[in-house]
Amino acid sequence: MPDGVADHGKDFGIIINGKTLTAYNKTGGWEVNPDIHDVTGSGTDDKKYRGGQVARTMTLGGWTDDDTTDGPRHLETIAGDTVLFERHPSGTGSGKRKQTGSVVIGKYVESHKNDEIFQWTCDITVTGAVTEGTQS
Repeated sequence: MPDGVADHGKDFGIIINGKTLTAYNKTGGWEVNPDIHDVTGSGTDDKKYRGGQVARTMTLGGWTDDDTTDGPRHLETIAGDTVLFERHPSGTGSGKRKQTGSVVIGKYVESHKNDEIFQWTCDITVTGAVTEGTQS
């Protein structure tokens, strides 16, 4: 890989609804947010808590000049839909970690084009279990 050329997928990879969006994703994150229940009984000054169900969300975003539905605009066309995802948190490659499951595509935001480039973000909510595995 020449100096100054990005090696997309080296550090992170994402496939949503069968579309590989790795090259378009520049920002975002993965959030795990469990319910925390107060189970404190009477007669104590100290609170006690117990964990509950876990919610997971991710945000993707970046900038591109590709305004076809092959790029991030594909997410706009499936907003509100439940689709499959495959996330490569350690990059793309054989034997590396992967997470799979279903997601609901949430809010998609796209800036106006400026110098042939637009910015985009998308909020995505995981629905159901996430399966951990390795890439083949």
